[in-house]
Amino acid sequence: MKDTPQRLRSFAPPTRDKIFIWSAVISGCGIMALLGRHAAIHRFGTDHFTGNVLFAVFFVLSIGLYCGFQSVIEDVFNRLQSLFRRREIMAIAETANGEKMHVSVEEPSVTMTQYFETNSEVSDIEESNATFEKSTDKAPFEVLEVVDDMRHIRFPDGEEAYVGTGLSDEEIILEKAYSDSRDYDAELEEAYKEYLDSMTAEEQYDHDHGIKRVKKTREYDDEVGFFSSVSVQEIHNNPDGTTLIEETEQDVYVTPDGSVYYLEDMAPICEFYEKHKDDIESHKEILTRKQRCDEAFDKMKRHEELYNLEQVSFICAYLTHTMEQFMESHELDKLHNNAKIWTVNPLAQFDSVQLRSNHLSKEDLKHLGYNVGKFLKLKGENIALFIKNVFADSFGTVQVGTIIAKLADRNPGKDRIPLLSAKEMNYLFDHYKRYKTINLDIIPKRLAEEEAKAKLEAAKKTNRK
Repeated sequence: MKDTPQRLRSFAPPTRDKIFIWSAVISGCGIMALLGRHAAIHRFGTDHFTGNVLFAVFFVLSIGLYCGFQSVIEDVFNRLQSLFRRREIMAIAETANGEKMHVSVEEPSVTMTQYFETNSEVSDIEESNATFEKSTDKAPFEVLEVVDDMRHIRFPDGEEAYVGTGLSDEEIILEKAYSDSRDYDAELEEAYKEYLDSMTAEEQYDHDHGIKRVKKTREYDDEVGFFSSVSVQEIHNNPDGTTLIEETEQDVYVTPDGSVYYLEDMAPICEFYEKHKDDIESHKEILTRKQRCDEAFDKMKRHEELYNLEQVSFICAYLTHTMEQFMESHELDKLHNNAKIWTVNPLAQFDSVQLRSNHLSKEDLKHLGYNVGKFLKLKGENIALFIKNVFADSFGTVQVGTIIAKLADRNPGKDRIPLLSAKEMNYLFDHYKRYKTINLDIIPKRLAEEEAKAKLEAAKKTNRK
């Protein structure tokens, strides 16, 4: 039983034995308190008020003593009841036609009258004795302990549960069978499927691409004003020396820059609107156009976010493929973080990284920055600043202008990191989006394909002429 049903855990009605015990306890405590009151008044000469107080004290104390030793007393009563209770035995009875059935009896052996029915119209009844045998079936469950109105039981398969004492064995077995028959994994999967089916198109898109949206409300809108009210005071000095102040609440309109306009000052604005309202877009048209613009912007922003995520993933994969043999893992993580910031803010403050050895030359490091920077469509100045800040140990004394002038320098035969153009980096990016790997060998193939395609187009143009 995976989870004990709530109905089994509800409070069961008091049993007959429980009612009998508590009735006896209350009666006994009352009699003892009355005897104590009688002795206090007639034996020791106290007044009736003190006797009544003693009665209440004796009654409460006796009830408290019973509650303190309740478990011991109830255990004694249960043992006494078990001595005088008749044992029920499951017996197997066989009828005249050979059928067998289970019957609950109170004696080890009992006789049963069998009835036959003949083929004639008037049936003759013949009594025969059949002996019941004790059933060899095991008990459906084992009672470990009884706590108040609940039973702690264990089933043959090892599962345990707490059930009310008012439930019969048949009800407990039915609940056990129902609980075992339930497929919780299937139910959870069905509920999750219903949750996915209930999503809107936008929610489904966000769920498939791992996008989380959070709605935020601005406390104050800088683009529109708001209506409010101000108190206008008119002061009157009376001849008797007193002062009368009359306050009037007036509605005003507050613009985003803080200017206040009384409603009577807005009359020219209303006149202008009435004069040109036929030439101005209606409020509904403005809202419809704004909604279309917002939808187009959201769509463009969604695709831009996904494209940026793919860009960042590609850049990190390229840096790992190129630099993992020259840097420690924690330094490579710092380089990844710098590259992620670079995609958003080219002029940010970057953390410098340490190389494992001096195997890479300054030209190799410039090639690395040049390749990533050209893929991000950045200018030479931004690329040079990134290289100087990130690889500070190698370029600490080199001027930014010198790095810019020598970004595309090559050293054939000695370069460990090849210099790639923006077009070649895009080839790598297209290959990464499809196969999720960095393979520099595809660049010559793509260049050859582009060259063959260009020659074919030129030949077609020549044939047309």
